[in-house]
Amino acid sequence: MSTITTDAGRTVKADEGESRPDPHAADTDPQPTPGRARALRITPTMVWVVVAIALVASLALGATRGRDWYAARQTQAANAAAVAAAKQLAINFVTVDYTKVDADIARVKAGATGEFLKSYSTSSADLTKVLVANQTVSTVQRTEAALVSGDQDSAVALVGVVAPTKNTAVPNGETKTYRMRLDLRMVGDTWKVENLEFVG
Repeated sequence: MSTITTDAGRTVKADEGESRPDPHAADTDPQPTPGRARALRITPTMVWVVVAIALVASLALGATRGRDWYAARQTQAANAAAVAAAKQLAINFVTVDYTKVDADIARVKAGATGEFLKSYSTSSADLTKVLVANQTVSTVQRTEAALVSGDQDSAVALVGVVAPTKNTAVPNGETKTYRMRLDLRMVGDTWKVENLEFVG
């Protein structure tokens, strides 16, 4: 309690508990709780937006995978065609008959390009003389081929050829084995050999 003197000279007692506000008293005014978030209202428009975004992302991913798959399939097909071409070109190169040398040489030229075509064409006249003089006949008994490297435009392949061969020196014939490395290039829509070398 405290004593208060008024202007009229009267003395009154005041309750100290009523005259001083309690600083620790709870604030009765409602205050928003910081951690309390207003509930999100889901509308049909929002649902469609989410669905559209998911669909676009799915289509983009599918398109990327589709392109990768298609490119891989194209390369795989090109590699298979390159190996088949290398095998056939090796067969053409080894197969000769002195009675029809011109046709054999023309077949090899048809599958050649670049440096190999140039060098083979230059030496074909001398090759014809040797084959005819020795009465050479060479056929192919078996071939094996494998891809070393390649893409849709170029490839390197190894080809093994087993070729029974006979000539004036070996009239009864003998079996020869050749192992060749062929560098191929796509010319138009056809694989052609641009370099051929014998390897051990």
